[in-house]
Amino acid sequence: GRRYYTQYVAQLTIFNIRNDLYRKLHELSYSFFEKIDTGQIISRATSDIDRVRRFLGFGLTGLFSSILTFSSVFLILFSLNTELTLISLSITPIIFIITYVYAKKSRPLVMEVRQLVGEIASYSREGILGIRVIKAYNLEKYSYNNFLKINLRRYNIQLNLAKLRAFTWPFLTLVVSLISIFVYWYGGLKVMYGGLEPTENSFKLGDLVAFTVYLGMLIWPIVRLGFITVMAQYAIIAAERFFEIIDMEPGVKEKPNAINLKKIRGEIRFENVVFGYDSNKPILKNLNLEIKPGERIAIVGPTGSGKSTLIKLIPRFYDPIKGRILIDGIDLRDVKIRSLRRHIGLVHQDIFLFPGTIRDNIAYGKPNASMDEIIAAAKAAGIHDFIVSLPKGYNTVIGERGIRLSGGQKQRIAIARALLIDPKIIILDDSTSYLDAETERIIGEVLKKLFKGRTVIIITQRPSTIRLADRIVVLSDGRVVEEGSHEELLKKNGLYAKLYMSWFKEEGDE
Repeated sequence: GRRYYTQYVAQLTIFNIRNDLYRKLHELSYSFFEKIDTGQIISRATSDIDRVRRFLGFGLTGLFSSILTFSSVFLILFSLNTELTLISLSITPIIFIITYVYAKKSRPLVMEVRQLVGEIASYSREGILGIRVIKAYNLEKYSYNNFLKINLRRYNIQLNLAKLRAFTWPFLTLVVSLISIFVYWYGGLKVMYGGLEPTENSFKLGDLVAFTVYLGMLIWPIVRLGFITVMAQYAIIAAERFFEIIDMEPGVKEKPNAINLKKIRGEIRFENVVFGYDSNKPILKNLNLEIKPGERIAIVGPTGSGKSTLIKLIPRFYDPIKGRILIDGIDLRDVKIRSLRRHIGLVHQDIFLFPGTIRDNIAYGKPNASMDEIIAAAKAAGIHDFIVSLPKGYNTVIGERGIRLSGGQKQRIAIARALLIDPKIIILDDSTSYLDAETERIIGEVLKKLFKGRTVIIITQRPSTIRLADRIVVLSDGRVVEEGSHEELLKKNGLYAKLYMSWFKEEGDE
């Protein structure tokens, strides 16, 4: 019964911790995931939590058992002979000092092992996801050698821990043996010559034999408590790692009195916005930009000019260091984040598809969408005909990260997903840069016909896509340096004209 109850408490605790950790991960800001390695998150959510589970399930059982055994045997020994009992208990601080020294020396090693577990998980994940690149460039040996370095570091640290254990536990056993020998010797002398608590019933040989038997039952629970202390130390290290995430405050916080953003027109305004991932190194510098409702704009500029950074501020993945961003005249910081993002359809350059069906992926932003709505979104994105040509149609499983689809097909599914939520603002982050001509033509038609009435922001370097915009905004060094139509900017013969000619040449060379 006790063992079941302990396991029940352990499993319930871990169940709640896993839920709390997963919920917290989704509450944290976008910046957290750009800073931390994926493997570190996975190792904390799996192996670290499992280590705590083992302590709660087995360590606590051993703890209760040891305390119960120790208490019972102590009372028996105390009734047999107080002096020998106190002598025997003198080993207790020695055992805990040895255990403390071991825990102190092993702690940094265990922490490094937990860190390396995350690195190994990350590298293994990258090796699997990047297997096509690895094989295409004959990098199998290179990838293996890099993995070997990380694994070798963990191996060496584990050996150091093994050496520490190999010294500690025999030493602990020696101390236990010495105190036992001393009790036998001292008790034997007193039996032979007397003087040990002379009472009406003198301490006899039978009493000494009984005492030594119970002494063994007393000492090993103390030693076991030492083991449990070390086990607890490992569990604490693991718990610190995942509670570090659970206790984190999101970088982007919602005001207590934030309002719901209901129906919007789609006007976006940047007012003197300053932002940088490092506050001492701003990427956007006093940026001012106004986007009218229903306007289609293309944001262009050289690498590092702040294009992708700018669009991360619109869904409040980050907040500006200075200045403000408004939608329909309302500061984004005054709006509930969920209600803000309901109005924004975002299609990233690096398309992520879940390892489910095509239907599930399109409906991800609106799980309760009807099949008619899903088909309408797919038709709008120009992917419906391809889907129905598959044997299982919309129920086709696409594999992890959509590995069974081409780049263009993944792009169109992502656009269908964005369209399904019927957003007033659509952001395409360089999502047409790597498309074939036919796919780009289809998406061009989508932009022309179906994005009417929506505010569309496109980040691209494709001349054919740029020309679909009503207005082009040119960024350089975190500032708007030019804006206007394609023809107007070419006539200015400024930065846009230079960029356009280089892009046009690249497109012509393809």
